[in-house]
Order: sequence, then C-alpha cells, then structure tokens
Amino acid sequence: MIRLGTHEDLEALDAISVRAVKAMHKQNIHQWDTDYPRKRHFAEDVDHGRLFVFETDEGKIAGAMALCEGPEQAYEAIDWLREKSLIVHRFLVDPMRQQEGIGRKLLAHAIKVGQDRGLGSIKIDTYPANAPMRKLLKHHQFTDRGYIASIHRIAYERLIDRSFLKRVIILGRSGSGKTTLARTLGEKLSASVLHLDTVYWLRNWTAIPKDEFQQKVRRFMREHPRFVMDGNYTNTPTFADRMRTADTVILLDYKLQEALKGLKRREEEYKHRYRSDMATGCIEEIDQKFLEYVTFFDGKRKRIESLMNAMAHKKLVLRFKTREALDDWLNTL
Repeated sequence: MIRLGTHEDLEALDAISVRAVKAMHKQNIHQWDTDYPRKRHFAEDVDHGRLFVFETDEGKIAGAMALCEGPEQAYEAIDWLREKSLIVHRFLVDPMRQQEGIGRKLLAHAIKVGQDRGLGSIKIDTYPANAPMRKLLKHHQFTDRGYIASIHRIAYERLIDRSFLKRVIILGRSGSGKTTLARTLGEKLSASVLHLDTVYWLRNWTAIPKDEFQQKVRRFMREHPRFVMDGNYTNTPTFADRMRTADTVILLDYKLQEALKGLKRREEEYKHRYRSDMATGCIEEIDQKFLEYVTFFDGKRKRIESLMNAMAHKKLVLRFKTREALDDWLNTL
C-alpha cells in the first residue's frame, strides 16, 4: 500500500537510498550521491506532510517519493503546460524490489493526489542518462519539456486534468483496439462517439463517395463540441480536418504481432457475421489484402507521427506502445 511516511520509516528509507545510489552508479547514472537523498531530507519531507511510502504486504518499505507544491527556481527555465502542479522529488524504489511495478504504482498514486487537489499536471525531472526512469515516465505519458541546464536534468510533465479531452481522435493499426477505446473514452468523458468505419462503409463493404464522407465527418465535428472519433483514413481530406480540430490525438502504436492477435480475436468473435456498429453485409474476415494493409501500416504511421510531433506543443499527443500502458492511463481518468 501507499501511505504518508512517518519518522519510523526514516532508517529504512536511508538504507534504500544508499542501495539505490550504488545501483545507479553501477549503471553510470550519477543522478544522486551518497549525501543525497538521505535521512535528513526524508525527515524534512515527513515534517511537511509530503512524503509518501510504498509498504509491502510484509510491512517493509520498498519505495518512496515526495509530493511538493510551490515554485521551483530551477523550473523557471521551462515552458510548462500548466502553472498549478504537483512536483515529484526523491522518487526511489528499492533495487531489491525492482521489476515489481512499484514505480508504476507510485506514479499512479501521485497522479491521483494531484487530481484530488485540483491541480493541472504532475512535474518531475530526471538525470539525462537515467534510461529506466525516462522509460517509466514515457509509459505514463509524461512529455519531455526540455533541458534544465542549472541542475543537468530533463524536465517532464503529465497533464492530469480533463480540460484537454474534449475533441479526441484515435489512430493506429487495425486490430489495436481503436473502436473499443473510443467506446470506453466516450463513456468516461460523456462525449459523443463516431467510428469512421461506420460512416465510410455501406452495405457489403461498399465505400461511400469521398466528398460525402468528408461532409458527414465535418458535420459531426461541427455539431458535437465534445467527441471521440476512431479511424485512420489518412488518404482522405478528413484527415487534415480531424487533426486540426482535435485537442487530443491518441496513437495506438502496438507491434504488428499484437495487432494481429487483436484481429484474430475479433474475427473469432464475429465470424461469418457483421458487428452491430457496421452496415449489413460487412462480414468480419481476414483475407490476404487486409493482412497486407495491416502489415504495411508503418508507412502511414510515419506520416501520423510526423504530424503529431509538429503539433505536440499545442495539442495533447499520446502514444501507447502497449495495452498495459493504455490501461494504466485509462485508470487515471
């Protein structure tokens, strides 16, 4: 469990910190030294009510973090997305308990604390060579906000309010679960949902004229101030319209094998029949042509990523490499 730290936890935390620093130095990660963070720093966190510890079922301390509010002088060099934020410091996990998901649980708890306090984002910094921490932050959809030269750190931020989730589009390889995610987000956000496949495909897989397709998509976006929309259709004029209108762009960037598993599950569920959200005659079958489309999606993905990178400074851009990462993000909404 995760709870507020007490003075009784200080000896254990000091020992964990020493082990963590030694482990990092072996990996050539010189983020901390033997003087920081130590017992006196954790004691100050306890006194200010900002220390949170991870306690195992056996009653052992296995990780900790300080959740702070207020101005940080070093952070003034960064163009942050939100002013009112929760700042994470002294984030550590016992090297003897790594690969148990403790870091993920601590970050998820920090997000919940920030949301409960009505804050806009979570901010954190880490050493440039700390690849494991940077991977963890990326998993939780923290974005790189730039380099803090004064402390030689990379700044990261994760938005935690819902103000940005008003016009959401979902992209990704077939079989990645775009339709399922759209339904889930529609329910969580009380937003209208549009599956582009249901617009583009008429009876027996007959495609709608492209000009009519564009008109219907534009009308939907115009008439629904809050929406979730799934589907790629990057070769239609609606793609630019959707990217321009959206405030949140989600890319389900799973590996090919994971997408093929999703397609296989979908085919087994709807074998020889059509989904309730599709037109009559649109039977779920995986043929050679469709497999080629799924396999060679990387060309489309590169174009999508290029556009996402170009608009990252003004829209919320989320890339999920695994279903686990997506589930962790959904659990924080």
